[in-house]
Amino acid sequence: MSPREAEPPPDNPGDVLERIRERLPRLTAGESRIAQYIAEQPEQALLMSAVQIGETLGASDMTVLRTARALGYTGWPELRRALGSHLALTVHPATRLSTRLTVTRRESHASLLDIVFEEARERLATSRASLDAEEFTRAVRLVGDAATVHVFGVGVSSVSAEYLTVKLLREGVLARHAKSMGFAFADALLALRPGDLLVAFAPGREFSELDVAFAEAQRLGASTLLFTDKYRDAYVDRVDCVIRTASSAGGLTGENLPAMVAADALVLALGHVDPEGALASSRRLNKLRRALRRRPGSTKGDAGAAAGTEPRP
Repeated sequence: MSPREAEPPPDNPGDVLERIRERLPRLTAGESRIAQYIAEQPEQALLMSAVQIGETLGASDMTVLRTARALGYTGWPELRRALGSHLALTVHPATRLSTRLTVTRRESHASLLDIVFEEARERLATSRASLDAEEFTRAVRLVGDAATVHVFGVGVSSVSAEYLTVKLLREGVLARHAKSMGFAFADALLALRPGDLLVAFAPGREFSELDVAFAEAQRLGASTLLFTDKYRDAYVDRVDCVIRTASSAGGLTGENLPAMVAADALVLALGHVDPEGALASSRRLNKLRRALRRRPGSTKGDAGAAAGTEPRP
């Protein structure tokens, strides 16, 4: 294995285009053509597979793979995600959408299905590879030890926050969903107490709500858990535990996908920590659901029978 191939992948890829400029003189002729195409057409390259780039430039997908490794990445998928993280900060969302529609417009509906599902598969595989087992165990312990778990999500990530809140409640964990942003977020923070856990889902960019939330948690002695993008480090030095997941390279799959899968794994692990508590909560949930199946206007005795209890004499 050559020294270049043995180079470990970066923890934070930074500016992909700057990396291409720095390493371009050291690339082979074939690698140079591919790197220049990425630098000149980053939005288009972001939405293409290694095979598609190779076909566009008259090269093989293996040449694309070697180019990615020569630039310090493990392969084309990691280079794409790093490029996507960079463009998300530098290119207007409307421009990215226009490019996405232009690049994919010639594809059949069946091909679009393949493209989206392939990106989802890549994101989940990358997220699993980047999840540290010890950090995950720490996250499980933080949730299990918390008096109350307060869950917050920035923007679209509020969906992940609500999802985790419901899953925790079903496991018998006292959890609250902080839904608001802006001034209304202060009301949610009033419920935070020492011994609680604040869980935040955030892409990694800085938000005043996260600044205030993490500072308040530290002041009170509450623990903190952050779900964030693999390549973002804005808050990692201000929280007790970080779960990193891969963002979408081309914006083809939802922001919440890998974070919600990681949340599922977290809840499953909690069930193993306290199986009796999880089973008791499940029985109570099903009992309440049976009671809710009764016809509106039926008697209390009917409701009791539906819930699995006998009516009082």
